[in-house]
Amino acid sequence: MSEKEKVTQLLLQVELNIEAGNRKEAEKGLFQALRIAEKIHDEMLASKVLSLLRKIGLFLVNTQYIELSPLETEGFILDIGGGGEGIIGELNGRQVIAIDTSERELAETHNEALKVVMDATDLRFLPKSFDVCTAFFSLMYIPKSKHSTVFRETHRVLRDNGRFLVWDVRIPMAEEECNQFIAPLKIQLPNEVVETGYGVKWQVQDIEYFKQLVQQTKFRVLNEWSKGEIFHLEMRKET
Repeated sequence: MSEKEKVTQLLLQVELNIEAGNRKEAEKGLFQALRIAEKIHDEMLASKVLSLLRKIGLFLVNTQYIELSPLETEGFILDIGGGGEGIIGELNGRQVIAIDTSERELAETHNEALKVVMDATDLRFLPKSFDVCTAFFSLMYIPKSKHSTVFRETHRVLRDNGRFLVWDVRIPMAEEECNQFIAPLKIQLPNEVVETGYGVKWQVQDIEYFKQLVQQTKFRVLNEWSKGEIFHLEMRKET
């Protein structure tokens, strides 16, 4: 069976699962179909998969690609939302203190970071404790009403001239039929490739929104980039 035939078969099964109300199986089949369609560069099939995802209330952007290297710092790194794949912990190991509100997410993370259940709006660390703070596709999971508090707390626990590094995704205005936004990612690390996806209930955001928070919380943007649907901000704590 060819790859194209596999996708066609998966989509037929997805349609049956949608009709039967079996949403989880439908999602699983659609993600498999999308990976194959992208692998064989079949835009027509990929478009059909995306249409079916919208049919069950999911808005899925194309797979985004990012390449990362270990962060250059001699001190400790506070990783906000460091559960799940634990990408920053994979890069910098024991330098990283990974916090997350979910004990389960932290327990499922397999790296050498120190893992602590903690809310980013109430960091239980002394002022000026860290050289670097990171948020790798985690701010999208925090309600926008709490973002300014997270920025202020991050500023407080950073040392003078410490850096706050944010990677996140642009979430546009919601389409009427969609209630969840999903961004698949392929992450190139020095020794492996991690394929994952980040999905959240809809809340509109982009790099300009976060740059407004920068201005409000005494950070200064050192570097920024946008690529496809994802973006990165490197900020420095102003004293």
